[in-house]
Amino acid sequence: MRQFNWKYYLTLVLFIPVIFKAMNHMNIFGAMALFMGYFSWMMFSGIIIYIYKRKAGVRDNFCIDYIYNTLTMLFWIDTVHKELAVLCMLNPFRIQYFSLDSVEKIEPVVSYAGKKKNNAYGVYFNITINGKKTSVGVASSGKGPLISMRFVNSYLEDIQEFKDVIWEAKSMKK
Repeated sequence: MRQFNWKYYLTLVLFIPVIFKAMNHMNIFGAMALFMGYFSWMMFSGIIIYIYKRKAGVRDNFCIDYIYNTLTMLFWIDTVHKELAVLCMLNPFRIQYFSLDSVEKIEPVVSYAGKKKNNAYGVYFNITINGKKTSVGVASSGKGPLISMRFVNSYLEDIQEFKDVIWEAKSMKK
């Protein structure tokens, strides 16, 4: 699963000299407007396209039975056709489709804060698809307060439900 579209972001970075060249031929207000517009596009285009693709949804013959939204990804599960659709925030240009049979493992992981394990820095899970392991963030304290165990257990239950839906759909006959 590709989480990051490096070609798009590399193109945006390589386009910066063109923007600066164009700014040399403008007045100060035009140059600032161009720079701020381009900087805003660099920062927010991935999120804008992600929101658009999320609302547009999956292909027509995909029967959505379960939706799981994480920090940077959206998962759709089709138990009828045994497919998994994934949309990543940093690779928002296409929805990636996988057979549920290609999902090998889902392992929840908690990064605890301290030895008492009363709080956590983050909750995520590792999903292995076609032999490639991908880490998916579910909750993060970021620079804010730590995550209490009550919430950690809730997130772990959500991950287990996601895992159960996939394993149940994999075991169903067509």
